[in-house]
Amino acid sequence: MLRLAFSLYLIFTLALLLNLAHSKTLKRDVKALNEIKASLGWRVVYSWVGDDPCGDSDLPPWSGVTCSTQGDYRVVTELQVYAVSIVGLFPTAVTNLLDLTRLNLRWNKFQDVIPSEIGELKGLTHLYLSFNNFKGEIPKELANLPELRYLYLHENRLSGRIPPELGTLQNLRHLDVGNNHLVGTIRELIRIEGSFPALRNLYLNNNYLTGGIPAQLANLTKLEILYLSYNKMSGIIPSELAHIPRLTYLYLDHNQFSGRIPIAFYKHRFLKEMYIERNSFRPGVNPIGFHKVLEIKAVSFLLLLTLFSLCLAEDVKVAVQGVTSIGTTDDNFVCATLDWWPVNKCDYDQCPWGKAGILNLDLKNKILSNAIKAFNSLRIRVGGSLQDQVLYKVGNSIKKCPHFKLRKDGLFGFSHGCLFMDRWDELNQLFKQTGAVVTFALNALIGRHKSKTDTVLWEGDWHSENARDLMKYTITKGYNIESYELGNELCGSGVGARVAAEQYAKDIVVLKNLVKELYPNATTQPKVLGPAGFYDKKWFQIFLEQSGQDVVDGLTHHIYNLGAGNDPALITRIQDPFYLNQIAQTYKDMEMTVKEFGPWSGAWVGEAGGAYNSGGKTVSHTFVNGFWYLDQLGMTSTFNHKPGISMLLINMSNKTSFDVSVINDENLYGEFVAKEDGGKMREEYHLTPKDGNIQSDEILLNGTPLKLTNSSDIPPMNPKLVNPSSPISVAADSIVFVTLRDFDAPACA
Repeated sequence: MLRLAFSLYLIFTLALLLNLAHSKTLKRDVKALNEIKASLGWRVVYSWVGDDPCGDSDLPPWSGVTCSTQGDYRVVTELQVYAVSIVGLFPTAVTNLLDLTRLNLRWNKFQDVIPSEIGELKGLTHLYLSFNNFKGEIPKELANLPELRYLYLHENRLSGRIPPELGTLQNLRHLDVGNNHLVGTIRELIRIEGSFPALRNLYLNNNYLTGGIPAQLANLTKLEILYLSYNKMSGIIPSELAHIPRLTYLYLDHNQFSGRIPIAFYKHRFLKEMYIERNSFRPGVNPIGFHKVLEIKAVSFLLLLTLFSLCLAEDVKVAVQGVTSIGTTDDNFVCATLDWWPVNKCDYDQCPWGKAGILNLDLKNKILSNAIKAFNSLRIRVGGSLQDQVLYKVGNSIKKCPHFKLRKDGLFGFSHGCLFMDRWDELNQLFKQTGAVVTFALNALIGRHKSKTDTVLWEGDWHSENARDLMKYTITKGYNIESYELGNELCGSGVGARVAAEQYAKDIVVLKNLVKELYPNATTQPKVLGPAGFYDKKWFQIFLEQSGQDVVDGLTHHIYNLGAGNDPALITRIQDPFYLNQIAQTYKDMEMTVKEFGPWSGAWVGEAGGAYNSGGKTVSHTFVNGFWYLDQLGMTSTFNHKPGISMLLINMSNKTSFDVSVINDENLYGEFVAKEDGGKMREEYHLTPKDGNIQSDEILLNGTPLKLTNSSDIPPMNPKLVNPSSPISVAADSIVFVTLRDFDAPACA
């Protein structure tokens, strides 16, 4: 039955593709796309090749253009041209694409107004215009889009009032107009009876809204996130708001609210976070979430706590339920990637890699070896963007093994490169000397060819001969490789190249069998990891289902959640706990995917750089990057990924300091019962930037600058010993790592 269903699926897919290949694209859409092409300029023109935007027998569809068949014609249903820094006016020809369901123009530099004609796109379900320079009012004609579900207008320069007509959209689930110059009141926004019946997420933050929160807002019964921070709102918080059944996140901070917060909010079943700082509430009003007594079950790392701008409550109590765990972590939880980039890898008019790439790195540098040793032990992943272009000069399967060269038509702008065995020997000498745990990431594109219908898709079976030869050489030399990973960022939509999930699953089975054959001893057999890319729910599920049980030991994914390295908003995002928390859903989804489709596996963050394209010039190598990195490290631990910490306190406020008390709650059931722990001195490591400048690349440990010794050794990093009965003092713009020696947590025993 399964084979029959799959065969029918293939027949259906083939028929669909043949239909697409022989259908003509509607002239209206061809004309509109060519007008858009003319108005957008070179940034998209270079990838929009051919006369037909939907592609033909020789050329694929234009990048970012998705088409579907309606009768005898093809029509454009999706247009996604984002993050290419387009400057100019909104391309009005877009409004002639009447079959659009998804329009994504975010992360550009569009100016002037959003045209009212956009209200003609009656089938639109997703509209992304955020992170541009649009000004003027939000057109009320958006209310003419009956299918609209997601509306993203944040991070622009929009002014005026939010049209109350938007409330008539029966399917709207997500409305984000934050970070604009909007005025008005919530009462005006919801004045139409029955407003926003399906709305789940309402983002009104960082505007100039006034007035109070009307009790009628509770009529939005589907609401889960209400984000009102950084406005000029006032009045009391109505108790009716606590009756919204699934309200989960409520952000009231940085307004002029007053009075008390009704007790019903503190008893709400789903409310996880309520931020209230910088208001005029009466003394004794407490936030919900990281700011209250936290009843969090202990994991091996105990707790990650992020603090910021609590002006009314400088004393914080943290209660840790140490009876049961919520996740487990590995011993070697810190991983560093050695990438293949040559010296001429450049982004944003700078070439920061220098000789840091695998083939140019000074492996005898004492600072490098001492840094690796200091982690005891550090996982080193040998891989990265160019790994799927690396050939191994060993055996007979590879005849030519060239050096990396700049090449316009090459993946990421480079030709194939070569790993010679003398360099492989040198790398393994470093790994052995420093005790590193090694993951080697293999070229997964060998043997494949580009699809004729999709410029990003690579088809065909992976050829494993070159990998086999490298493994045999590695075994002969006695080198210890802890795990092999297949490919880099080829899953989902891919980055530069992609491979279908079914094909990838087939290939990783080949890799698993190869590892079993060459490493027959099960106790020393390297793990098999993959797919080493950005999480795509459907792709990952198919990958695990098709590869089968006990094939993939570690399900690896990558995180670059801060945006581009040259984005001026980078320094703001890295200090915003709400922004940093948004990636938590990805970690949660990964955890659930593993539980449901691959419980024999484990979720790994294989690569994380924060800001992509070589990082941010004034951020990624400075103190403030620790806010992002350590926050992610703790967050992944709570979702059964493989890093871990003991206890970490991050204070992102640049003004407020905190005194944090840790209480052990050993009561598994019933009421909270606090137990004061401790007899041994507490170990504290306080990290602060030089002169209080969070963008400094000099760091102080307990007030002493961290500098290499005269012999290039890592300086001693000794803790400050503190009486365990005293609170932990967390200064503004600081990171505190704490080890509680006498903390009685049975889950960690």
